[in-house]
Amino acid sequence: MIKFFRHIRQNLLMENQTSKYFKYAIGEIILVVIGILIALQINNWNEKRKESKQETTILKSLKNDIQSDLKDLNFEIDFKKKMIIKYANCLDILTDKKEGTKADFFRDFKSILQIGGLTLNVTTFNNLQNNGELKLITNKSLADSIVGYYNTDYQGWETALRDYTRNNFAPYLLEFDYVPPHDIELIEPQLQAFLEQFSENIVDYKKAQQPLEAYKNNYMIINMLRYKSRNILGLLAAYTRQKEYAINLNNSIDDYLKKIND
Repeated sequence: MIKFFRHIRQNLLMENQTSKYFKYAIGEIILVVIGILIALQINNWNEKRKESKQETTILKSLKNDIQSDLKDLNFEIDFKKKMIIKYANCLDILTDKKEGTKADFFRDFKSILQIGGLTLNVTTFNNLQNNGELKLITNKSLADSIVGYYNTDYQGWETALRDYTRNNFAPYLLEFDYVPPHDIELIEPQLQAFLEQFSENIVDYKKAQQPLEAYKNNYMIINMLRYKSRNILGLLAAYTRQKEYAINLNNSIDDYLKKIND
């Protein structure tokens, strides 16, 4: 093709048809420019198609993370509701709103040092931030919602619950009463298999325990139960908001994926 155009140019020059030569040269330049523009357009189209595939992959990965978060949220919400019921029962016994023995009281009270907590699946989101790939999500409203989902306020409630339990309640309770082995497993479940390796004489020192009346007359324990219950109620509300956010975000991602892939 190049030889063909060169041959035409040479013929025009040899025939001294200068005006036709210049017209031809301009036409050739225009053809070259058009060719370059077409190549650039094809390249841009290929890049956009590549980015669209990346966007789809990213959103599907985020969707999987959010669905996993929903399972964890449902578990934590159910777990915290049970804790509230247990502590309400403890307070009813301690304030004589209902009758109960020490065994009845401790059946619910023995979980008092448990904390639990939610850990969002942030691997995909962190990678997007670190690699600067959040910009691949072209829907700005959806991108903002994703950033908002991973920057919510439930961690503040968890920190308050954890710090109060570890720094205030645990030291006081462990000094106030002897905790028998069957209660230790509920304070720290991970220790159970370890404790089972030891004989009963090593694990249980058979120390005397405080009577139920001592708990009833202990304002510190009553107030701790009240405080922890309020804290868990706040955490439950935060978890519920996070769950609603997760459901809405999951649906938004679904709708957007259908739109861009139709």
